[in-house]
Amino acid sequence: MIQSKYLLWIQTCATICILMFAFSGCSHKRGIFGVDTFAEIPSGSVPEPAGQKLCQWQSAQVQQAVQDQTVLYKADFLGKGDELAPLAKKKILRSVNNGMANSQMWVVESTDDPSQDSSRVESVTQQLALLGVVGPNVGIGVPSALGMPGVFAETNSLNSGRNSRGNSSFRNQLNGFMN
Repeated sequence: MIQSKYLLWIQTCATICILMFAFSGCSHKRGIFGVDTFAEIPSGSVPEPAGQKLCQWQSAQVQQAVQDQTVLYKADFLGKGDELAPLAKKKILRSVNNGMANSQMWVVESTDDPSQDSSRVESVTQQLALLGVVGPNVGIGVPSALGMPGVFAETNSLNSGRNSRGNSSFRNQLNGFMN
């Protein structure tokens, strides 16, 4: 008799718990107290138009590609010297023809040797002057396509929420001239 009352009490508690889990919480849209805890968009908010994030991403990629047209990497020079490779000369000529050579700064990827860096800057400056660019803006820097070293990337991610332009201002400081 005592065992059957105890067993009935355990069965009743188990049934109540199962029913509570089945009909409460996030098992349906209303959830507990009418709040859907798994909602991706809060109730009453208006999501961004379809494709807006993709459009922003594509615009950023195009901006980076435009900036990359006036960047000369280590591979754009023959060996460890300062002579430009034929494809690099074509790249410079293409930028001169479409008008970008005058409006954007030219960035030469830095090496471990400062004297080599300065001779490469002089070589690029001479090539631009030969093609008619007046007062070319050439310097040593870190191309944005190469990314950032880990320490700078961490600092950049921490600073990105502090200004409205995201990480662009800090990245421009890194990609600017270092000489």
